[in-house]
Amino acid sequence: MLTRRIIPCLDVKDGRVVKGVRFQDLRDAGDPVEQARAYGAAGADELCFLDISASLEARGTLVRLVEDVASELSIPWAAESATSATQKRSSGREPTRYR
Repeated sequence: MLTRRIIPCLDVKDGRVVKGVRFQDLRDAGDPVEQARAYGAAGADELCFLDISASLEARGTLVRLVEDVASELSIPWAAESATSATQKRSSGREPTRYR
């Protein structure tokens, strides 16, 4: 039997969750760790963080964010950058899963 799973994906820029349309007109939507805690408490099955500025800045995912979320969240989650998503499509590899 198929079950529905709730897997929110949070866009992160400069260490903050942001909201926008097609990565334009971004506005601050809060602290990623607080958002993760709230989604976990609300019953999300899994959580995904997408670091939307990593590819523009030619760097990997925010390490500090990963460490902070790992200490707070008990549900499975993953973090990746737009660069790693592009690499996944070209290499066929899955994104790094942290928990």
